[in-house]
Amino acid sequence: MSRAPIDERINEDTGTDSTEVDIDEFDGPSRPPLSAEEIEAARASLAQWQEPAAFKAAVDGFSARCTSPDWFSRPELKFLQESFVLARFALRKGVDHVRLAEPLAQWPDGFMQLAGKTHNVEVTSTHGGRKLGNEYREPKGLTMDPVENWVARGESIPKYLDETVNAKSKKYYSVPCWLVVYLNISEYGIRQQETEAAIAQVKARYEASFEAISVLWNGRLY
Repeated sequence: MSRAPIDERINEDTGTDSTEVDIDEFDGPSRPPLSAEEIEAARASLAQWQEPAAFKAAVDGFSARCTSPDWFSRPELKFLQESFVLARFALRKGVDHVRLAEPLAQWPDGFMQLAGKTHNVEVTSTHGGRKLGNEYREPKGLTMDPVENWVARGESIPKYLDETVNAKSKKYYSVPCWLVVYLNISEYGIRQQETEAAIAQVKARYEASFEAISVLWNGRLY
C-alpha cells in the first residue's frame, strides 16, 4: 500500500479520517533515495517554522524517497518518524506553525505555535510491542489476521499506552512540554468506545506531568 497525501485539516472534535494510513504502511520509495547530503538538508529544513500543511507535504515528500527498512532502521532517518507524527498532530490541532528542533538539540523533539504562544512538543509512539525496524529487515508475505487478533490488540491498548506515557513522565522535563503519542495499534473499530475511554483515563492519570497530552489514533486526535 502506498501512502496517499492527506492535506485536510482535521480537528479534535471531528470523526476519524478514513483516508489516513498507519506509520508502518509506508511502502516507498516512489522517487530516488535521499543522499547523505539531502538527508542533512531535509533535517535542517524541517527545523524551520512552517505552516502545518507545508510541513506535512515536505515530510511526506522526504518519506516517499525512503524504503521501509531504511525509514525504520537507519538512525539518521529517525527525524522523519518524529516529523510524521508531528505533522499529523499539527494539522489536526490546527496550529499556526510547526517545526522540528534543531538537528543537534537533545530536547524537545519540536515546537508549535498556537494562539500566539510557542509550545515545546515531545513525540513518542507505541506499536503494541512490535519492533518495526526488525520486521522490515526481513520482509514477509501476506499473513492472516483473524478477528481474535483484533480483540487481543484492542485489549492491549491500555497497557501499552500507559507504559509509553509513564516512561515519558519519568523524565521530569525541566520546562513544560506538550506530549504527543502516536498510538499505532489497530483493532479495526471493534473496541472503539473502550479504547477512547482508556485514552481519556491515561491522559487524566498523567496530566500533571505535562502541559498537555494528545494521542493520535486511527487518524483522529484525542
